[in-house]
Amino acid sequence: MRDQDTFFVGYLPAPPDVRRHAMLAGLILLTGFVLAALTLGRSPLDIGASSYGDELAITGVYSARPYPIVVAAPDTAHPRGRSIMLGGEGKVGAQEFGAAFDGRTVTAKGVLVKRGQLDMLLVGGADQFAAASPAQQQLVATPLGRWRISGEICDGKCASGGMRPGIGLAHRACANLCISTGLPPVLVTNAPVEGSAYLLLANVDGGAAPAAIADLVALPVTLEGELERRGDLLIFRVDWSKARTS
Repeated sequence: MRDQDTFFVGYLPAPPDVRRHAMLAGLILLTGFVLAALTLGRSPLDIGASSYGDELAITGVYSARPYPIVVAAPDTAHPRGRSIMLGGEGKVGAQEFGAAFDGRTVTAKGVLVKRGQLDMLLVGGADQFAAASPAQQQLVATPLGRWRISGEICDGKCASGGMRPGIGLAHRACANLCISTGLPPVLVTNAPVEGSAYLLLANVDGGAAPAAIADLVALPVTLEGELERRGDLLIFRVDWSKARTS
């Protein structure tokens, strides 16, 4: 044979052609692994930094539906009013803490967690709520029409900065536990909707999301329903019969 470099013998040094092909294949594999890691490691919440630990007292109208929120009156910084979701310390909701104040003006105290435009106040118990005066007028929700929106369902506490959600089964189990114990679910949208990347999720009647939401958490989903604005918070009243994973 004239061109001996085209043959490979295991106990001899690799010919130049083999080395070149092996290096090229290795680079292609390495590039693929890096791209896969970046894709799989990217959370839908890679759209803004979070903050945790600021103490806050906010005065506004308490609303129990779909999940506990306090809506403060409009001011210069928040011309539509400031809406803050409420949660308990740990993986629990705040439903029992403020239920007696539904529709009334309260001052709620707690620890603020925040990511982008999404706020949550973590309250330690019923003693963190007190009636406030003068009474504020409850803001009327502004209807924004029917929408079909894609994104990922997360629990509102992690989404707002209580933790940084991960990916996969652990992320899904954590989010489902939080939502099942009363923390509000939010849709982290693939693209901003009316200027926001986060929507508080509700049932079509304006109440809490149904238990069947557990099958959709931490998955790419497309939801359809009526969108409304309450203060500066968008609430998506979903027709869950039309929910689809993708």
